[in-house]
Amino acid sequence: MRVLVTGGAGFIGSHAADRCLSDGHQVAVLDNLRSGSRSQVDPRAEFLELDTRDSRLESAIAGFRPEAILHFAAQIDVRVSCKDPIFDAEENILATLRLVEAGLANGLKHFVFASSGGAIYGEAAGPQSEGHPEVPINPYGVAKLAVDKYLHAYAVQRGLASCSLRFSNVYGPRQGAKGEAGVIAVFCKRLRDGLAPMVNGDGLQTRDFVYAPDLAEAASLVLAQRATGVYNLSTGRETSILDVARALCLHAGVDPAGIQHAPAIAGEQRRSVLDASKAGRKLGWKPATPLSAGMGGTYRWFEQNREVQ
Repeated sequence: MRVLVTGGAGFIGSHAADRCLSDGHQVAVLDNLRSGSRSQVDPRAEFLELDTRDSRLESAIAGFRPEAILHFAAQIDVRVSCKDPIFDAEENILATLRLVEAGLANGLKHFVFASSGGAIYGEAAGPQSEGHPEVPINPYGVAKLAVDKYLHAYAVQRGLASCSLRFSNVYGPRQGAKGEAGVIAVFCKRLRDGLAPMVNGDGLQTRDFVYAPDLAEAASLVLAQRATGVYNLSTGRETSILDVARALCLHAGVDPAGIQHAPAIAGEQRRSVLDASKAGRKLGWKPATPLSAGMGGTYRWFEQNREVQ
């Protein structure tokens, strides 16, 4: 199958592109390299250095004629979305619609969207299923939910098979530590650079951490089954930020007693955890990587890639 992976030089997208190649698909990666790296693109994949807002997008799509698109390219910083919601909407809503339209004009059959769990569902009282009320509280979450709804409309109006994957907190090799990066990547970089982890507030806030290569496995199953609908992808287990910091200190051979604390971030979610049982039942997917093993692999990757900031 011809599969286009947008954001395929970035963190999650590069893992998904690698898995598509392993599955025998013909892969093209589309990335503007604003945050991704050309070195993370397998040479077997066709590479298109292009922004999804670029006027050349339609001709690039016409040249490859993807049967399926895995759409990971996005503006991912919640703070940017709050500061400039128009820019966020252009990047995360309008660019996605242009991509879908260009795909449909060139034989697209299946569109898979990297959505979000926590940003759509809000504060968690327990594991949140796909039927949980959708109450995004920032423009980033609103944009992700809007695309989910647009894809449903495309399915009804134009017969496009589409699937929205709502991730919990993703971590793993190839994740950068700049901007609003994942806390595991931020802690790994600090430890690699000889600094103690800096925990905001008491550190008892919890997150549901899922390993990026496990998400690539989910994308593989979605493509193989031409799955449609909305799926949470997570471990279903909460881990406190403080426990993450302590575990990473041990992986780095550092005394956890040195962990530092900064003031709490106003408005930060205290709990976030998703129920991914639907993906288990319908896709046959389950997360394979224990958190300790995944954190160890991520820290080793930072040690081996000291240029990563």
